[in-house]
Amino acid sequence: MTTENFLCIIGAAIIALLIAIFHYFYKSKSKERSVILLTFLRFLSLFALFLLLINPKVEQSIIKTIKPKLVVAVDNSSSIKYMNQTDEVLSLVESIKNNKDLNEKFNINFFSFSDDVQLLDSLSFDNSQTNISKPFKQFSELYKNDIAPIILITDGNQTYGADYEYLTINQPVYSIIVGDTTKYVDLRISQQNVNRYAYLKNKFPVEVFLNYEGKKPVNTTFTIFKGNQKVYSKKVSFSKENNSQNLSFHLPTAKVGTHYYTSRIGQLDNEKNTVNNTKNFVVEVIDEQSKTLILTSFLHPDIGALKKSIESNKQRNVIIKKIGDKIQLKDYQLVILYQPTNSFNTIFSQLTTEKTNYFVITGSKTDWNFLNNAQEHFSKMTINQTENYTPVFNQGYTSFITDDIGFEDFPPLIDMFGEVKFKTSFESLLFQQVGNYITEKPLLATYEATNMRGAVLFGENSWRWRMTSKLERKTFVDYDNYINKIIQYLSSNINSKRLTIDYRSIYYANENVRVSANYLDKNYMFYSSATVWLSVVNRETNEKKRFPFLLNGNSYLASLSGLEAGNYNFNVSLENQNVKTNGSFKILEFDVEQQFVNANVDKLKSISEKTKGEIYFADAVTKLTSDLLIDKKFVSIQKSEKKSNSIIDWKWLLAVIIVSLSIEWFIRKYKGLI
Repeated sequence: MTTENFLCIIGAAIIALLIAIFHYFYKSKSKERSVILLTFLRFLSLFALFLLLINPKVEQSIIKTIKPKLVVAVDNSSSIKYMNQTDEVLSLVESIKNNKDLNEKFNINFFSFSDDVQLLDSLSFDNSQTNISKPFKQFSELYKNDIAPIILITDGNQTYGADYEYLTINQPVYSIIVGDTTKYVDLRISQQNVNRYAYLKNKFPVEVFLNYEGKKPVNTTFTIFKGNQKVYSKKVSFSKENNSQNLSFHLPTAKVGTHYYTSRIGQLDNEKNTVNNTKNFVVEVIDEQSKTLILTSFLHPDIGALKKSIESNKQRNVIIKKIGDKIQLKDYQLVILYQPTNSFNTIFSQLTTEKTNYFVITGSKTDWNFLNNAQEHFSKMTINQTENYTPVFNQGYTSFITDDIGFEDFPPLIDMFGEVKFKTSFESLLFQQVGNYITEKPLLATYEATNMRGAVLFGENSWRWRMTSKLERKTFVDYDNYINKIIQYLSSNINSKRLTIDYRSIYYANENVRVSANYLDKNYMFYSSATVWLSVVNRETNEKKRFPFLLNGNSYLASLSGLEAGNYNFNVSLENQNVKTNGSFKILEFDVEQQFVNANVDKLKSISEKTKGEIYFADAVTKLTSDLLIDKKFVSIQKSEKKSNSIIDWKWLLAVIIVSLSIEWFIRKYKGLI
C-alpha cells in the first residue's frame, strides 16, 4: 500500500467519523445511549463506502510448496514384447504410480517412447522402432528449469536416432533394466555405408562394420548377394581381443536401375540371435555421360593429371581449352578453372548467369585480386609470397563418402600465402598443414549456393599427388576414384524441379512407410496450397492404393499404412495439374526390433553413471524408490509470492455496508427517529 493511499484512508476515517458525529450529536441532539451505537454504525457504513471509492491495493504474501518433478519414461517398443517383459514393465509402472511416499515427495509425470514420445496413456508394446535419444532431448527442453530426475524403464536397445550414450543430459538418469542381461555369443553387421547413387559401368564404394561378442576365436565368411548372385565374399576371423572388423571394397555396376543387395555374415552354431547377421542396401545406377571442361591460360602437368583421373571413369569426357577459344558452356556439366586471371572475366560472368558448377584450382600464377571480385563464395588476402601447404584428411566431411588415401605421405602444394575466408557455407575435404602446424583452414573444399555447387583447391602441383599415390599403392585407382567422387558431386546439379520427393528405397514390414514431397511455385518458393496424391502399385499382385499428402511444415507428407511386404512402384501427382514424378521402393518382411535378444546393460550403465544416477534391475524397484526418497538433492522448495489485491474485490466490505445500514435503520425505526 502506498503512502498516498494510507493518508487517504486516514482522511476517509476522519471524515466518516465527523459526518456521523455531526448527524447524531450536533444535528439531532438526542441524549439516548443508542446514539453512540448509531454513530458507530453510520461511521462504519461511510468508512467502508469511502474505502471502496479510494480502492487501495493490499499486498498479500502467499507461500507455495513446490515439489520436485519425477519423470518416468517407459519403452513401448516391440522388443519388450519379444523379450517377454511386458508383464514386468506394466508391474513396474503400476508400482511407481501407486507408491504413496513417492507421490507425496514428487510430482510424477509418466511418458512412453518408441519412435516418438507421448504422455503415458496405455502400453501396447507394438511400435516398430526405438529412439531413446528423443525422450532425453525433449526432457532436456521441457524440464530445463526444474529438478526432474528421470526413471528410464527400457532394455536399452535403440534402432535409430542419435546415440543416447553421448548426449548431454542435465538430469540424473535412474535406469531400470528389463530383459535378459546374459551376453550371448553373437556375430552382427553393425553398420553399412553406401552411396545411394552410382554411375553405369563404374564401381561404387561399400563400407561395412562387423562385430563379435564372444570369447572363443571364430572363422566365418562375409558375403554380399545381388538377388541370388554372389557379388562379393571375404573370409573373416574374430576373437575376444579382435572383436571388430571394418571392410571397405568396391562393387561394379552393369545395368541402369534400382538394385537391391543383401549383406550376410555366416551364423555360428550356438548363435541365438541371427536376425542381425543380415542387412540390406540399395543402389540406384544412373546412365549419365558427363562432359567436363578444363579452362586454362597456360599448360601445366596438373591439367594432364586431372584429365587422366577424370577419364578413368568411362562415363566422363574431359575437354581442355585455352582462354580465347570458342566455348559453349551449356555443353558441359562442370567447368574446371585452372589458376584464373583477369582474362577469365567473361567466363565467370557466363558461369554466374547460367548457374554452371565450377571447380577453381589456384596457384602461384593466380590473380587473387581478380578472383576475389569475380565470384562471391570465397576470398584470399595474399602477399607477394608463396607457401607450401601439406594436405590433412578431414574425417568429418559429410557431403559424400570419402577415404583417406594416404594424404599424410603426399607432397605439399604451392599457393600464394594468405588467409582463406568463405562467404558461403562450405565443407573442407582437406585441411592445410603449414610446416608442423595443422590448421583447420581448407586446402580442398566444396560449397553450395542457390542452384549451384562449387569446389576450390588452394594449390598447384597436384599431379605429384597422383604420382605419389601410384608409388605408395602401386596403382592410380585410389587417387582417381577420390577425384571422381568430387567430379560426381560437382556434376550433379542441385535439383531445380518444382516437384521433388524424398523416400527410402527399403522399408521394413512393421514400420510406417513415409514419403515426403516438396512443391515450388514458378518463382521457386514453397507452395502450401497444392493438393498432392500418391498412387502406389504392388508389382507382384498389381494391387493399387491411393494416399493423400498432408501439409507438414514446409513440405508434404504421405503415410502409407497397410502395405504388405513386396516391391512397389509409385507416382506423385498434383490435382488438376500436369506435374508428376515417380519412384519405387521395397518392403522387407523383417522386424528390426527382433534383432535384440538381451538388454544393453553397458550403455544404460554408462548414461546413468555419467548423469550421477544409478542402474537397477527390474526386481530392485523397491531400492530405487528408497534411494529417491532419502536423496537430499530432491527436496520441496518453498516459494513466496506477493499478490496485490484491490479492496473493491472484497465482497464482504459491501456486506458490511449493507448490514450496518440495515441495523441503523431498524434501530432508528424502533426509536421513532424516522
